[in-house]
Amino acid sequence: MLLKYKATIGSLLFLVFLWSCNKKDSSLPDPCLGVSYDVQYFKTEAISTSNNGTIAITFPVGDTISYQLNNGAFQASPSFTNLAPGNYVITVKNQKNCTDTAQITILNYGPKYALVKQIITGYCGPCHLNGATNGGKNFDTDASIVAGWDRIKARAVDNNPTQMPQLPNAPLTAVDKQKITDWVNAGHRQSD
Repeated sequence: MLLKYKATIGSLLFLVFLWSCNKKDSSLPDPCLGVSYDVQYFKTEAISTSNNGTIAITFPVGDTISYQLNNGAFQASPSFTNLAPGNYVITVKNQKNCTDTAQITILNYGPKYALVKQIITGYCGPCHLNGATNGGKNFDTDASIVAGWDRIKARAVDNNPTQMPQLPNAPLTAVDKQKITDWVNAGHRQSD
């Protein structure tokens, strides 16, 4: 009888051992608690009917971070190329499997509009971008550029009533003026 009793105690000890090994220790802190990234990126829009949009994550970056586009595989590179116009979800993950996401839209620009947008970004920043509204015009959005097509042509191409941009930016080159004229003549839309 004593032998049977010892086997029962041994069985109980074994069961207690198994239970303690399988029990999750809830006292361990969650390694992802408080981990969130302000995912920052640079993107280029797709031009014409090509799948040539891009997304490049600028923060967070590093050897311990990986990146995923939609539900694809994670990769070490923070860059995604050959993207069609559309909506994308970028997931960033660190070495502890903590993740954060950003939703990014790649727009479809017409080739002429893309050139005009580049001119405006390069020349009009101090007066008409980043919230600036000199002369009552702000060109922070594509819609505001399209809606202001006549003012853009009048001031930057025709110099009417005066030349824009003014110093410190130099006047537009003849090539840049022609890009604006071509866009206006094509219909002055985002898709042109």
